[in-house]
Amino acid sequence: NPPAPGFPDNHCYCGWYNGHGVDIGKLHKGYWQAVKPGWRYGCGEFGAEGLDPVETMRKYYPASWLPQTPEEDVEWTPDRIMSENYRGCQTGRFYYMWFAGQKSLAEWVSASQSHQAWATRLMTEAFRRNTGMTSFAIHLFIDAFPAGWMKTIMDVDRNPKPAYFAYREALTPLMVNLRSDRQTFFVGEEIAPEVWICNDYAHAGENHILQYNVELDNKPIQSGRFAAVIPACSAKFQGYIRFKVPEISKRSECSVRIGLVDDKGVLLHDTSLTMDIFPDCAVPSCKRHVLVLGKENGPAAELAEKLGIPAVFTDNIQEAETIIVDDPAKAAGVMDLLVERAESGATVVFLELPPGRHMIAGTELTVRKCGMGPVHFVSCRTGHRLVEGFKTNDFRFWYDERHDCVTPFMSSTFSGGDEKWQPILTSGNGDWKADWNAETAVAEKKIGNGFIRVCQLELAAHIRNPVCRIFAVRLLGL
Repeated sequence: NPPAPGFPDNHCYCGWYNGHGVDIGKLHKGYWQAVKPGWRYGCGEFGAEGLDPVETMRKYYPASWLPQTPEEDVEWTPDRIMSENYRGCQTGRFYYMWFAGQKSLAEWVSASQSHQAWATRLMTEAFRRNTGMTSFAIHLFIDAFPAGWMKTIMDVDRNPKPAYFAYREALTPLMVNLRSDRQTFFVGEEIAPEVWICNDYAHAGENHILQYNVELDNKPIQSGRFAAVIPACSAKFQGYIRFKVPEISKRSECSVRIGLVDDKGVLLHDTSLTMDIFPDCAVPSCKRHVLVLGKENGPAAELAEKLGIPAVFTDNIQEAETIIVDDPAKAAGVMDLLVERAESGATVVFLELPPGRHMIAGTELTVRKCGMGPVHFVSCRTGHRLVEGFKTNDFRFWYDERHDCVTPFMSSTFSGGDEKWQPILTSGNGDWKADWNAETAVAEKKIGNGFIRVCQLELAAHIRNPVCRIFAVRLLGL
């Protein structure tokens, strides 16, 4: 498209909406200027909110904003903070998209600051690797007053938040960097993080070496070294570190550590990347009779195929022990039979219900699209047996093998039902203007000896993630 009126045609403009900026695309009738070959560009601002430190809050905030008793502390949420920016404190509304709800003021501060540091490192390192990026600015650096823009990485008293150190590290002028689209693997899979060098200097070093070692639960399993190719005032991909981990019997932590060493043996910069490795989770011989109630190319059939489950598409519901549904209209016509099978011990799983109202097992569930777009996180802090053993952030930032990168894994949430519905995974829903409310991502209703479950997660597309696969096997009762 031609440039927007009044905008020169030799510059690049990025229209986006981050809650306080201007969406240039909307402001100028949808005109966009594409990035052309050889062009350079910048990012005006990026960031994530991290609450003020507890000490700063206690020093400056009105008492009415903060908990004053242990009982109040348990019920406190960041919604109590009246931030001076015109949108108010955002963590209390939007945390559902990125981390679990907390149980005290200190926990909320820690969780929000941890998220801010994670997001800051993720974005800043990506910008450093982007050879067309000439400048960027974090939003913001130092807060001007208490409870101002809490996207700052330093509070009003110049106390740095964890994101400050993440940002500073990611801005190291000559930096070695590790990148991986996946953070979790099954034992036996090849792991191959990318190695990059980012250099802000106008000169390139010579005869430099990259040295690395791989550790599994702090025990070395591989090491190596290779020549570094340092670009001048740019970033350059150096290759992959390829390895497999030995057999394990429990979830283990794998760390890749790498350093850039000059021709005199001096370490110039080092970094590390940590991944989780899981024991094999195959379904070698599924003896349950699995029925798919839906399309032969739908999410239910795709999930069964990727789990290696022999599924059938007949209407013989009476014999099925696991029933996977992605056609709610078809299921509505045989709902009594589905309930009857659940009473007899079968597991019935509804996958990715479309927005609207659905009568499931005698109760109405209301499905809503996620108000600010598909999400990358759901909370497993429910105490349900199906999420036993998972860590708080396991259901976050899943790899999608279709696109070979991370993609959102849930587009809608649901609410309603009676008291017999137990949440398994939770989320929230709302939009920029409306209040947010807790809603459900996955839930179950016990009926007789079996279960009816509803799951809004896009499992099939993300099944390469061990947590996703393990959860899917549990969800289907396999």
